[in-house]
Amino acid sequence: MNQSRSTVAVRGWRIAAMLVVAVLSGTAHATPDDDDAGASDVPLVLTVAQVAAVGIETVHPVAATPKASVDGYGRVIDTSALIADGSALDAAQALVRMSTSELDRLRGLHAGGAAASLKAVQAAHAEHARASAEAQAAQARFNARWTPLASPGRERDALLARLRAGSSVLLRADLPGQASIAAAYAGARVHIDGSTHEARVLGAVGDGQSPNAALLLELPDPPTGLARGARLAVTLEGEPRSGFIVPRGALLHDEQGSHVYLRLASGADGSTPFLRRNVSRLMRAGSGWLVDGVDADDAVVLRGLGLLWSMQGGAPIDDDD
Repeated sequence: MNQSRSTVAVRGWRIAAMLVVAVLSGTAHATPDDDDAGASDVPLVLTVAQVAAVGIETVHPVAATPKASVDGYGRVIDTSALIADGSALDAAQALVRMSTSELDRLRGLHAGGAAASLKAVQAAHAEHARASAEAQAAQARFNARWTPLASPGRERDALLARLRAGSSVLLRADLPGQASIAAAYAGARVHIDGSTHEARVLGAVGDGQSPNAALLLELPDPPTGLARGARLAVTLEGEPRSGFIVPRGALLHDEQGSHVYLRLASGADGSTPFLRRNVSRLMRAGSGWLVDGVDADDAVVLRGLGLLWSMQGGAPIDDDD
């Protein structure tokens, strides 16, 4: 029902816009060439009367450097699964080393004419090939399930030690509606029974089954008795992003991207040019958007931009659409 009302309202707005445009467009003009009226660098010039009729209102963008954040949910991972996968990988790699040594030994004996038949060398070669294939499969399984921990080293060994000691637990944080990790998340907060705990982001991870992007988190000093498989609310924090905040209603969108209209300085005759500016949406910021492409000195049109776009032949689409 709400969607139907919204559709009727949008259609009504567009009909009203067409009526107003029919009245105003007789004298409004774009410079330098009307054929380029859709271009973002061609102003639309309105007279004083037209500006008053449209009811233009402007705001100035506000400089800000907020942190990108997104809410998701985390699931406490059974640490024994990581330890088992790591042990299986270590065992497979150890077999490769053993088979390599045995193959080299038999090759040397055979080449020196000692008691090592060609058949024994061939058997050792087949065993080495089998061990290598199993190690590669184990590595692929480990990489798929524990991507951030795929590279061995002191950091991974230290993490495994903390997990074995119970001083840390792992969480898989899913981001509903996101198919990829679109931002670099520097930290995370895990909400447990009304309290907030800081977590460390280890990196992106996937299991080949969930359609959502996910991150692997380490939660140090977990609450006593935190159950495996428990689902917890998670807030991921990204790096600060610099830009300018504009109200949501100051943005229009089409297949080319997002746009605002800027009110420029009036001419000697009182006519006012309005310039369409392409902007890049960086992130939501409260009830508005953090964007790139404007600055604090710009007068961004908040009221009347839909009519301005209609006068230039655009088909305005706002966030509600």
